[in-house]
Amino acid sequence: MRINYKIDWQALGGMDGSKSLSAKKYALLEASLKIISQQGLHNLSVTEVAKNTGLSKPLVLYHYESKERILEDLSLFIQKMGEYFLGLYLVEESSFEQKIHDCVQGTFRWYLFNNEVSDFLALLPHLNKLSLRLKKDQENFELFQMRLWERIFLESLRYRSMEELRIAVFGVRSLVTGSLINLIHLNQRDQYRDHALRLQFNLETLLKVELPSFDF
Repeated sequence: MRINYKIDWQALGGMDGSKSLSAKKYALLEASLKIISQQGLHNLSVTEVAKNTGLSKPLVLYHYESKERILEDLSLFIQKMGEYFLGLYLVEESSFEQKIHDCVQGTFRWYLFNNEVSDFLALLPHLNKLSLRLKKDQENFELFQMRLWERIFLESLRYRSMEELRIAVFGVRSLVTGSLINLIHLNQRDQYRDHALRLQFNLETLLKVELPSFDF
């Protein structure tokens, strides 16, 4: 799996619940992701974005009046990317084990799409205090993920109550997200296969199933 794909901002902008932006705005978002990844969130500013894009500061401010507005659009688009990857590998007719495998594999492809996306996703849980929109967007995406996993578990008919099902969903999501965040923080993205193998063992132990091997 390559970890240096370019983001197709226009395709993401065409998804339901997203929004289409001008080419300049896409360029500003691309530059902002790069700044966050290479210099840290504290160095993201209108001035730094202008310097990285070659645009004037007044022009950047015309499109984005503040750092928070940039982060809001980045959050929307990166989470739309997650929605795409989580839906892409989910085939209705497949088995419970295959669906778990496909959702985990889709999550890995999302988190490891490229270094800039990885670094932003590692920060995402800490951003919702910056603005109400960031908080709301994250809550909506959390709900999307929860419903997706709950649907998989409900269709399996393995759980006697919703409480038991939600405990299992919480366990799976915590294992998957925790593994990926740890991989990013340790800067071990090139070792994702090893992390996926350990994750597979932990998921099989938790769910008492045998999952197909991940085929990155």
